[in-house]
Amino acid sequence: MPRFNISADDAHGPLVVGIDIGSGGTRAAVYDVSGREVDKLAHKESHEFTVGDDGASTIDADQVVEEIRTALGVVLGGELPGTVRGIGFDTFASSLVAVDADGRAITPCITYADTRCHAQVTDLAARLDIDELHERTGARLHSSYTAPRLAWLREEHPEVFTRTERFMALGEYVAFRLLGTAALGTASAAWSGMIDRRTGQYVPEVLEAIGVQASALGEALDPDDALPVADTPLAEEFPQITEAVWLPVIGDGLAANLGIGALGAGTWGISTATSGAIRQLLDTEISSLPSGLWAYRVDQRRTLVGSAMSDCGRVLDWARFQLGIPEDISETDTETLFSAPPSNGTPLVIPFFSGERGTKWRGSSRALFANVGASTTAEDMLRGAMEGVALSFLRIADQMREAGGEPERIVLSGGMTEAIPAWLHLLADALGAPIDHVAVSRSTMRGSAVMALEQASPGTAVAEAPVLRRVEPVAENAAYYRERLERFEKLADLA
Repeated sequence: MPRFNISADDAHGPLVVGIDIGSGGTRAAVYDVSGREVDKLAHKESHEFTVGDDGASTIDADQVVEEIRTALGVVLGGELPGTVRGIGFDTFASSLVAVDADGRAITPCITYADTRCHAQVTDLAARLDIDELHERTGARLHSSYTAPRLAWLREEHPEVFTRTERFMALGEYVAFRLLGTAALGTASAAWSGMIDRRTGQYVPEVLEAIGVQASALGEALDPDDALPVADTPLAEEFPQITEAVWLPVIGDGLAANLGIGALGAGTWGISTATSGAIRQLLDTEISSLPSGLWAYRVDQRRTLVGSAMSDCGRVLDWARFQLGIPEDISETDTETLFSAPPSNGTPLVIPFFSGERGTKWRGSSRALFANVGASTTAEDMLRGAMEGVALSFLRIADQMREAGGEPERIVLSGGMTEAIPAWLHLLADALGAPIDHVAVSRSTMRGSAVMALEQASPGTAVAEAPVLRRVEPVAENAAYYRERLERFEKLADLA
């Protein structure tokens, strides 16, 4: 994957810094006004979540703060070809840190992958109108969101709940520790599942149901509410960024779209990593949100709409390890396998190895295989499994069209597609639209930098991400996938 960078000699200011907190590490890099990394001014501090058999998934919030300090020290330590005017910042979406009156974390950061609040999800679903809540907040009632997690903390750890002065998202806590001021971005607050997607205010019925006052939660700040770095502890530590502003934290999904060039309402951004997603930035009102989608407020004008699936690259990994497919997938002729005309003899696969998210959000669902016979080969199973992934995207795409119309362009990135780019034949045919496979390493971090450039250099267009390949659909294959989708939905109801 090319780095999409620019030499220091060719870079133009203003510069920005992008910071990305992912599940595998903390990254920072310097970008010029074109949105390209400057030279090798990038650094990563690796970390892992601490997990438990009870469903816990956490990370030390203060460890992340120190990782950012270290990363900034590296990328700002050399000679910069300009002045840093903005710092963009994203984290993995949905996180929670309990903070006491002295401003110290009294819990580790509870991550999106923590499932200890399943019982509270069930309880809240019985007490709230979940369809009306989805329409107002744009989020589902799910263990990855903040409301059931706060209810769990109140019920299971009342001593911690009582000591808590503020409940913060990870990025909000980081800003508090580095700048002295908590800064919760609207796009991050929306991922809590607790704010009204039209107003940006917390939903009173949710707060009442979980027993939390709005004063214990951070105010949702739009990107143009950026904080000056001057006269903060961070400026004392790094005078190179004294003239910069710190943007309130955003979620990694929004950053991923910005990083691959899905900037406007006409473009869908597709991610194909371990999980998968389709996202679109809309600047029009979604009068009625389709049931399978989420819609996260970004600012007064924009909403990130889309949906996700738990199993995308995980399906490929399962096939490699369980079907006798060579572990080195390059040893399999996937170009021939995936570009061949569709066949009714291909197994129909519901690839819900980790449960279903978009579009019906049935966490207990599991994978199903149909139309498997004695002559079915491992390669047939692989094709069927990847067709199942394409159909999972198609069912999301149908609701995306309902919300925002036909896309003018589809851009895609992700490690799974890097491993088997030929699978895009299946996806383009299923969606009935051309797909541009773009090449941007560390696209999420780049997205946080692009957001910073909106404030540092308003109106300046960033460089377009390079396209590795464009895959056109085969029109006559559309009917096959439509028929398959009907069968897919019936079988998914049994999964």
